[in-house]
Amino acid sequence: MARWLSRPAVARAFSKHLGLRAQVVERVYRLVAERVPVTFDPSDQATLREVEGRNGLGARAIARAEWIKPALRRRPGQLTAHLMLTLTDVHQANLALRGLQIAGRRILVRRDLEEPKRCSKCQSYEGHFARDCTAVRDTCATCAGPHPTSQCTIRDPNLFHCVNCQVDGHAAWDHNCPTLRSRVRVRTMRRTDAGFRFFVTSSPETWIPEDEELARAPPPPTVWSQVKGVFERADAAGNAGSQRSISSFFSQPSIRPPSSQ
Repeated sequence: MARWLSRPAVARAFSKHLGLRAQVVERVYRLVAERVPVTFDPSDQATLREVEGRNGLGARAIARAEWIKPALRRRPGQLTAHLMLTLTDVHQANLALRGLQIAGRRILVRRDLEEPKRCSKCQSYEGHFARDCTAVRDTCATCAGPHPTSQCTIRDPNLFHCVNCQVDGHAAWDHNCPTLRSRVRVRTMRRTDAGFRFFVTSSPETWIPEDEELARAPPPPTVWSQVKGVFERADAAGNAGSQRSISSFFSQPSIRPPSSQ
C-alpha cells in the first residue's frame, strides 16, 4: 500500500482529493556511518553508486549522503568524520546497518538518533523555531554571547561555552552535548522500536533486541589471535628439522642463562 501510494501519479491524485494542503511524503530511513575518511565525497553521485554496488545495495538505494558536521568545524588534521545516509527502503536500510565498505574501510553503521529541534536564536530545546522565538536578542550557539552564531569569531574549542549546559569546553551545536544527549535518550525510549538495532519489519531477524545481539557477538580478537597465523605460516615454510615451531617454543620450560661463576 505504501509503495503504491508513493508513486508520483497516485500521490498527486491522492493529495488533490484530500485538499490543496495535503501532501504525500515518502518515509526515509536515516543512518549514521561512523568515522568515514574525510577524503570521501558524499556529493558525488558516481561515488554513491559505487558504494551501493560494493555493498550489495540496490541501485539508488542511498537517496542522499552528507557530513553531519560541516567541514569548516573540523579539527585541524582530522582524518575521519560521521556521515549521514538517507535511504528510502527499509530492507536496504537494514542491510546497510550490517556495516558498509566505504573508501576502503569497513564502516560501522547505526540508526540515527532522532534529535530534538534546537532554536537557532535562543538555542533552547523548548520545541519552537527561530521565527516563533520570543527572546529579545540572539544567543550564539558557539560561545553563548549576545550575537548570531554566524557572526561568532571564536575558533578555539577551549573557549566554547554551551548556553544549555552552562559549561565551557563545548558548543550548543555539539552532538556530544550532555543536555542534547539526555533529551535524545528520553525521545529514544519513547519509540515503539526502542532497543532494536534494525528497523523492525516482518522478518524475525529484525526482532532481536540490540542488547541480545551484542551478547551473541563473538569476543573481540586479541593481538595474538591476529598475528598467530603469520608465525604458523613461517613455521610451515621453514625446515622442520632445524627450526622450532612457535607452539613448541612456548610449550618448553623456561631456560635459564648459564651461571657466570
